[in-house]
Amino acid sequence: MLWAIKKALRFAGNFYWKIFGGFFLSLLWYAVGIILLFSVIGFPISIECFRIGWLNYKPFGKRVALVFDRPILSLIWLITFGWAIGIVSIINALISSLTIVGLPLVGQWAKVCRLAFFPFCSVWK
Repeated sequence: MLWAIKKALRFAGNFYWKIFGGFFLSLLWYAVGIILLFSVIGFPISIECFRIGWLNYKPFGKRVALVFDRPILSLIWLITFGWAIGIVSIINALISSLTIVGLPLVGQWAKVCRLAFFPFCSVWK
């Protein structure tokens, strides 16, 4: 019974997330992944972008932890694409925190902001 309630709340949270910015953020990750597909160096990074895009599509019920095992790749990411996606996430978190309706999303925006700045040092379940 408790499992069914958690699943229903996760579904409602993900639905609410998609309406208020999550869908467009996942499209942004997919677009970056498609751009990176066209280079030999960017191909492995693009696979990670598609995985993170799916996480951004359904973030409720998932946890993200930072593990700094690939710091050089994360630094390159931060200089090229990470700062732009991170700023989009921070702005959306600030906008969500200004409204009562958006308050449940602030934690999710913080989660995806961590992924935007350090996607190759992040582990999620």
